[in-house]
Amino acid sequence: MFLSDSNNNSDADSLYNEVHETLPPLTYHELPLLAANCSEYAVAHSNGNLQPARNMNEVCFLPHIQESMRRLRLVQLLRLQSYAWPHLGQGAGYGAVIVSAPKSGRTLSYVPPLCQLVCSELQVQRCRQHRWNLHGPIALVLGADLTRLRQIGALCNAMLRKGRNEEWLTLVLTVSSARSVEFFQRLLNGVGCLLATPAQFLWLCENNITLPSLRFVAYDDVDLMPGEQLQQAHKQLLGLVKQQAPQLVITTQSYKPQLLRMLHEFNAHRLLLFGDVLEAAIYGGARMRIDLLKREDKQQKLLHLLEQRPPHLLRTVINCQTDADICELVEMLEAHGYRCLPYYQTADLTVREHVHRWMQQTRGELLLRTDHCPELDIRHAHTLLHYSMSDTWSKFKFRHLTLADNLRNCFKDSQLEVKSKQGAERHLEQESLLSLVFLDESNNNQLPRLVNFLQMHQAVDERVVQLARQIRDEQERSKCNEPALCDLLLSLGDCKDRQCEQRHQLVPWDRQLCAQTPASGDVKLQLIRVYSPAHYCVRVLEHLPPGGNWQPVPHQATLELQLQLLQSQECVRHWPPVAKEICVYRNTNGYERVRILRVAPITQVNLSRTDIAVEVQAMDVDTRQFKTTSGKLYICPEQLRDKPALTIDLRILGLVPFTGERSWHAADGQQCGKWLDAVPQPNFLQASIVVSLMHTLFVQDLAATSYAPSLKMHVRRFTMCAQLKREQLAKKCELAIARLMEFLERDKDSQAVVEPEPVHPPSNVVKLDTMEPLTGRCGYFVKMAMQLGKENRLRQERQLLKQESTETKPAKPESVDSVEALYSCLMNCTLLELTEEQQKQPQSDVPQTLLNQIMLTDMELPELDQRPVTAAVQDKLEKVMTHGETHDIQYQMPANIRRPKVIYYQTRCTLELQIILPEAEMEYEAVLQNGSCIAFWTIAEPVYQFTLNTHCPYQQLSHHMQGRTVYLSILKTLAVIYPLDFGFYRFMHAHHEKLHLLEEARRARIANFEAHLLHKGYIKGRVIKRVNSSDELSSGDQDEDQSYDPRQEHVERARGNNELNSD
Repeated sequence: MFLSDSNNNSDADSLYNEVHETLPPLTYHELPLLAANCSEYAVAHSNGNLQPARNMNEVCFLPHIQESMRRLRLVQLLRLQSYAWPHLGQGAGYGAVIVSAPKSGRTLSYVPPLCQLVCSELQVQRCRQHRWNLHGPIALVLGADLTRLRQIGALCNAMLRKGRNEEWLTLVLTVSSARSVEFFQRLLNGVGCLLATPAQFLWLCENNITLPSLRFVAYDDVDLMPGEQLQQAHKQLLGLVKQQAPQLVITTQSYKPQLLRMLHEFNAHRLLLFGDVLEAAIYGGARMRIDLLKREDKQQKLLHLLEQRPPHLLRTVINCQTDADICELVEMLEAHGYRCLPYYQTADLTVREHVHRWMQQTRGELLLRTDHCPELDIRHAHTLLHYSMSDTWSKFKFRHLTLADNLRNCFKDSQLEVKSKQGAERHLEQESLLSLVFLDESNNNQLPRLVNFLQMHQAVDERVVQLARQIRDEQERSKCNEPALCDLLLSLGDCKDRQCEQRHQLVPWDRQLCAQTPASGDVKLQLIRVYSPAHYCVRVLEHLPPGGNWQPVPHQATLELQLQLLQSQECVRHWPPVAKEICVYRNTNGYERVRILRVAPITQVNLSRTDIAVEVQAMDVDTRQFKTTSGKLYICPEQLRDKPALTIDLRILGLVPFTGERSWHAADGQQCGKWLDAVPQPNFLQASIVVSLMHTLFVQDLAATSYAPSLKMHVRRFTMCAQLKREQLAKKCELAIARLMEFLERDKDSQAVVEPEPVHPPSNVVKLDTMEPLTGRCGYFVKMAMQLGKENRLRQERQLLKQESTETKPAKPESVDSVEALYSCLMNCTLLELTEEQQKQPQSDVPQTLLNQIMLTDMELPELDQRPVTAAVQDKLEKVMTHGETHDIQYQMPANIRRPKVIYYQTRCTLELQIILPEAEMEYEAVLQNGSCIAFWTIAEPVYQFTLNTHCPYQQLSHHMQGRTVYLSILKTLAVIYPLDFGFYRFMHAHHEKLHLLEEARRARIANFEAHLLHKGYIKGRVIKRVNSSDELSSGDQDEDQSYDPRQEHVERARGNNELNSD
């Protein structure tokens, strides 16, 4: 839940955060106070005197700010805040660079002083004698992304909510995603704190913004900001505040020297504050090295290092993991003449006093310790050896606190340039700080994170980098708890957040596409949900393969019915939850299928618990990812586990916000949803697929198409990319496309799914490449022959069963009909000829030869034995024609020939054809040959063509093209209804709506004519009777009036002229 100021508008289209006057007792803002990153130690360097606060009573803030802090449970003074609050509270000229891990309290180190300054400046404005003179913001916060800005804005709103007395004043304002008049009006009327990303701030600078009242600037989490944008924003800010430089605070995860130079350009009194001891060690001059070696070689390497760095000159600390490692090292070192001071976990007071004396003056002894002795307060060591790695990264960083007092202070470098011997020795000691890590085959899992840290501060051997990359890849593949892919990685192709908990590598499971997921071509989609302008949840309706026709995706009607039946069942709780399993989640409306993404560690599997944190993703309702507990997960029925998901994610490649930030405003996604909802029904979305994953389709653009009844065609309303660009909400980024494609194609060959080898047919069987079924009279006779053969086989089987049951003398089976014998003979002859030709020429030429034989018109065909058609065969022919039972016999077509989808219907005067092509503006030709034959073909390859022999007279053909549809109108010679026998053309589809209207008009005319004859007395009234044995009417009209009694008769009366005319 986000907090906001009461002066902001409450409608959903507001530019700023929503107002919440009552704060909840627990919010996410207290997370930094409870996280393990909150260190009790800090390293602070400054060019002035530092006076840290010891408790909350020594901090001076306004009463309402302190009240808001108590309501947010900010009652504990962290070490970072004890240095930052007093320093920043001194006002103009005092700035700070805060280096610490996320969730360590670094944001709260500057937000209360910022709010204190805003309230004080507002009070000064109110006390002036002349009119209000506040223009622009008092404080400016540049954040890495919009999510982070919303969190900071919530904190500022909570502490500033009582500092507003004027209606025109806006306490917290977030830069809008589009150019809005209301936003600039609020900015000119005065703003307490302005929140923006570097890209948004540069966009404001392009609109000639002025900052005459700016007193405080914060760069929050500069590690995640694009470097070029940050430098440009800083340069623009310097030009806007030449008269009075504001206070500057920079928060970061890793220290860089240029950050201190940026601070020097604004403030004279600078503070460099470290909550991360490892970062402080690197800043203070410590060198870090990594040695990869075998376990048996570690002791020899340690002795070699002690020769280079003698313990009697440089105080040395050796860190081990267990007391057993200490005991082993002490025995080896004493054997080589080194004095050791082991500090075991069972050490007594005598050992502690010995260590205390060593800390004061002794250098000749080696101190050996573990991570389980926090009572040792060592600050001035010179050599730090990591014989064994720590269990956690935080413990490893805490080891470097032993170097704290010897770290170089960059603000007092002049003090090191003394000519005394002691000053020279101290300078030598500072330049000799070393942290050496021994990694062997048992503890090299920490290498990737260690290499990532070192690469930001110093050069690393390329062989070590490659090894770290291999270990990281193996760790990603071996994860049983596989979280979802990083959202920034799927949008921009890279993620700069080192603390991101989501997955950053594709696994083979991501590339396993189900049967309903298309890999290429175009798709028609149904919109389910809009997450952002570049991210949607959809259902796939139809698929157009490259060079093919539109094909409907199999509708999962059975699955939807099973999901509906699931709502009335009593499900059993699912335990234990395992990643990638499919289970059922119970929401407020019922049950839905979800896939488990991540599960918190479970210590005792045999003990069922309902409070285990689980991250899941919906499969059927939408594709949202959310966190729940194990108590809301139930066992999924077995018949639903293997069913594919009904929804899938869709992302537009390279679509980024127009201002250049890395995240979207929530209002941008809502605006896209409004555009799509405004498209008239019926409508659908269309997109062209670039890359497909199991859970995501990556497309070039998204087009909204609807049906226009007046034009009788589908019309494309808009494309999403063009619409967003027109409204200046988004743009295409080629760099993001290149990075994302590189990520998607990485390790694609090595992660390809192994498919089973196809079963090859015997070599002596001739393989016929087939594409489309036979059409016309040839196909009709072949289908008829197959139907007759099937009936003969069934009749023979029934005859055999009858003979076995009666145990009589077997009768002579009936002779096979001549049509089946003719069909078998033709097939055998064809196979024999193809086999002979195959022996003479390569098999690859067989399909082309067969095609030439079929297409030759002047070829002499052998005469067939014309036998008379018997009565039985004639009955079977009528049966086949009546029931319409067909069997597809495939034949070969050229590879460049396709059949388009054709929709047909007729009026009394014309025959209408609608030819649907895969692309718009394709060149084509259409002719009417001999008054009855219609031919159509396209110019470019592949050629879409067909020929129709209507067997009916026509006079003229006219045509035009709209979008991807070609409309043919053929004028009839006679204004009558022609019989349309297109049943054998598989690409022909009837327009049932038009044909139904035509049939209704015909029936209306017949009924009107009969009524006229009845009125004139040419025919008598008809008697309509229901038959008792059935529900059918005895009359041909089949009146469906349910008020009739089946035992009574009804005589239709003659209608008058008025009633007749009304019909």
